[in-house]
Amino acid sequence: MNQTRFKRLCMEAAVKERTGGADGFGTLAEKRLHAVIKKYICPNEDFHEAPIDGTRFLADIRVGNDIVEVQTGAFYPMKKKIDHYLQNTECTVTVVHPVATVRRLSWVDPESFEIGNARRVVGERAESILPELYCLLPHLGNPRLRFRLLLLEVHDFRLQNGTRSRDRKKGSVRYERMPIALLEELDLNTPEDFRRFIPEGLPSPFTVKQFSTRSKLRGRDAYSAVRVLAALGLFVPAEPIGRAMAFEIV
Repeated sequence: MNQTRFKRLCMEAAVKERTGGADGFGTLAEKRLHAVIKKYICPNEDFHEAPIDGTRFLADIRVGNDIVEVQTGAFYPMKKKIDHYLQNTECTVTVVHPVATVRRLSWVDPESFEIGNARRVVGERAESILPELYCLLPHLGNPRLRFRLLLLEVHDFRLQNGTRSRDRKKGSVRYERMPIALLEELDLNTPEDFRRFIPEGLPSPFTVKQFSTRSKLRGRDAYSAVRVLAALGLFVPAEPIGRAMAFEIV
């Protein structure tokens, strides 16, 4: 039933005219996706864009003491909001984040707006949420902070760079991310719910490099993910392995 309702909302969004704005293409990149998710989570728009007393903040959705923030991009820009909600209110906060596990891509000519054929590209993984949570480290494990991942099929439209270069990615910009279908929902309400992100076969103790190899998260993302899982109480520091810091799985 949820998948059917989400599909209907996607179809309604697809036929709506795309509005422009002074801020340019980049700022409009995910507005349709954001709107679809808000309507999916809360069909009653009276609860959308709710002002928070004494601040300039607007909650994406607020029903009583339940706040929902739909974050389609990086998490850092909402850090101050989350700080305020958890430190100055009694609200429970759920961050809803889409993960494009199935992606199709079409290139858009910047002059004619002719759309090229869609092709399947590499999708995102649910584990990608871990590095994003690093900015919320002090709040992880707080029972009033929850997360919901929506695993989606999406169609990305990217504007070409406007040159005759063969590298269309260079200088390109996402014009629109159109949601197509809801594939699965993952609720992450407790630290134990995050155990699913510990890579299978990870030794204990382990180094960040070993975690990186198993998780396929690279560089700073791997380090941030380990710190996040440690903040959730799933990892604890261990004796160094050689010169590398190490952790044990709880």
